[in-house]
Order: sequence, then structure tokens, then C-alpha cells
Amino acid sequence: MKLNKPDEMEMHISFKSMRLAYIFVMIALIVWLWFDFTKSGELPIVPSIIISSQNLIFFGSKIYLTRKIS
Repeated sequence: MKLNKPDEMEMHISFKSMRLAYIFVMIALIVWLWFDFTKSGELPIVPSIIISSQNLIFFGSKIYLTRKIS
């Protein structure tokens, strides 16, 4: 099976889709965190861990790839 490399338009569409999905997940987790916090008065651990690890991976890989390219 032969795999074709995506052209520039496919890559642009994929990156835009990933960005929108990332924003959706972040907003959903923040809303979940906010509702649980206002309901119980405690910071829920699961969405906090997910948000923290997601941002750590995102910004860490961004810094790593930026340094690798430049």
C-alpha cells in the first residue's frame, strides 16, 4: 500500500482542524472544572490533570520543535 504525502492545502486543513479540536477540548475541560468547583467548592483532580498534561505536552513539544528547527 502506497501512502501519499499530503499537499499544502491538506496540511493546512489538518492543522486548522487540530487547532479547533484543541480549543474545544480546552473549553470543555475548563467548563467541567468550573461547574464542579462551584458545585463542590473543591478543585476536581481529573480535569485539572488533563488540562495540565495537555498544556505541558503542547508547549513542551512546541519549544522542542522550535529549537530543533532553528
